[in-house]
Amino acid sequence: MKKCVLVVGHKPTSPGACNQMYSVCEYEFNSNLIDSIRTSLVDSIDPDGGIEIIKVYRDTYKKLPFEINKLNPDFVVSFHCNAFNKKASGTETLYYRSSKRGEQIAEIFQNNMVQALGLPNRGIKPKGSEDRGGYLLRYTNAPAVLIEPIFIDNDSDFERLTIKRQLFISAIQKSLFEAADVV
Repeated sequence: MKKCVLVVGHKPTSPGACNQMYSVCEYEFNSNLIDSIRTSLVDSIDPDGGIEIIKVYRDTYKKLPFEINKLNPDFVVSFHCNAFNKKASGTETLYYRSSKRGEQIAEIFQNNMVQALGLPNRGIKPKGSEDRGGYLLRYTNAPAVLIEPIFIDNDSDFERLTIKRQLFISAIQKSLFEAADVV
């Protein structure tokens, strides 16, 4: 059985980007989303196989990779949402620039999320440790990706994920199983 850490982006005191119309920020949105994904996986996994999912919250950004490393996962997925100008739209996935397995996992998540949501494909993006999200991607021992399925400040993106929530959860579930085959 493979072990995957799902990281809730941000924390209550630093909730990340928000959608003003729906009064929801990244932290709350992604925490609830991960709970739904975990429930869906428990309902669909063969008890003799599958993936062990561990949900992790951030205490401090500097400590996060090292707290994850103590769990000894096979791979890591950090859940976030983009935000820019309430008009930017699309899906992207970040990975550490020298991680070949991270790049493979990023492709898996990106393809499945784009197929499920039908938003513009902003692609996979290599990051260094100094880039946005790069610190976590660099300092986890296991390959890690940071997913940004929508621009949370764009009402249309947010509504799309809300309407296609179950399809999106299935896409993440599929991605988790495909990623487990890569690591």
